[in-house]
Amino acid sequence: MNKEQISEKKQIIEHVKARIDKGEPKQLILEDLTQLFKDKVSIVRQLELTPSKAMKDKYRMLNYLLAALLLASVVLNVIMLLNLFMGDKRILIIDFAKTLNVILPTVFTIGVFMYRIEIYSWIASSAVVMLVTLITSLYFWGIRDIDPLLFVSLGLILICFVLGLMLAVKLCPPRVPKIIEVDIDGVEKINKTIYVFAD
Repeated sequence: MNKEQISEKKQIIEHVKARIDKGEPKQLILEDLTQLFKDKVSIVRQLELTPSKAMKDKYRMLNYLLAALLLASVVLNVIMLLNLFMGDKRILIIDFAKTLNVILPTVFTIGVFMYRIEIYSWIASSAVVMLVTLITSLYFWGIRDIDPLLFVSLGLILICFVLGLMLAVKLCPPRVPKIIEVDIDGVEKINKTIYVFAD
């Protein structure tokens, strides 16, 4: 990718963000920007990754709920880390997995507040990893060695998993096919399928 393409991509991102923040429909933005820029693929991709103002307003409360649950998960994991530190007199950084369970939800929370669509799938992946970790711990060390707060944290992560997947789909619905009639040289008309943004 040369400097001109990089510059054009940055301009596309700025244009899309500014116009979506104003509440303009995605389809209108697509039609306008394809007249200004050559890179139609980047325009479509950026529109697919940016929730419209209408979708943000519609799912704002669910998004806040997801952020609140992630914050609760961070607090619980911090408590578990402190319990580990106080009980075993170890340096916190030694228990990498538990430290990661604090850092990741913090990063996810920031992404959720910013409506970064790619973050929602990472939330789902994190829930799967947590589940595998718990099952492995139960199998190898038995239930007595598991901190009860871990089950509460896992419950929060699983709820976040469901909310994250739902919001990833709802905030940025995919383009839908639409049949239009096209006039060819004023002689005949044919039906053509195009893909348009629903929001």
